[in-house]
Amino acid sequence: MSAERRSYWNRKLGESREALFDLLNGLSPEQWRATVFAEGDTWTVATVLAHLVESERGMSIHVHKIRKGEATIPDDFDLERWNAGLTRRIRDVAPEELMAKAVATRAKTLEVMESLEDSEWKLTGRHPSRGEVTVDQYYETIYVHEVGHLEDIRAAVGV
Repeated sequence: MSAERRSYWNRKLGESREALFDLLNGLSPEQWRATVFAEGDTWTVATVLAHLVESERGMSIHVHKIRKGEATIPDDFDLERWNAGLTRRIRDVAPEELMAKAVATRAKTLEVMESLEDSEWKLTGRHPSRGEVTVDQYYETIYVHEVGHLEDIRAAVGV
């Protein structure tokens, strides 16, 4: 089971990351500042990338906690509040630095995934928006989240 799931998610996560970086590497400085979302705080392409990085880092931490039998998020966790603070947390981070963080975060995600035992893929924890999910579904969430925001960025920059 582990080898099959690892292979599948390595391939899917590689595809989504390659598509995202192909797009991002071709953006002008103006496109990096393009508005992607304007509800509440304005999210630019850079903000969305930072959000993807922070979300993936958080989900990787959740997988660690699940493996140790710990709660993944506190009962009072507020996803909207966490997301709203993103623009303040990444205010002056350059696109190159965000991309480097994305590379480092993905490497850690894959490292954790490589260490999973067969029995751990079905362990569960609480995800902030999906509720109770398996470790396998955490990797699905990382993938779907990245693909969804890739489409949001494409729409914002008109490609």
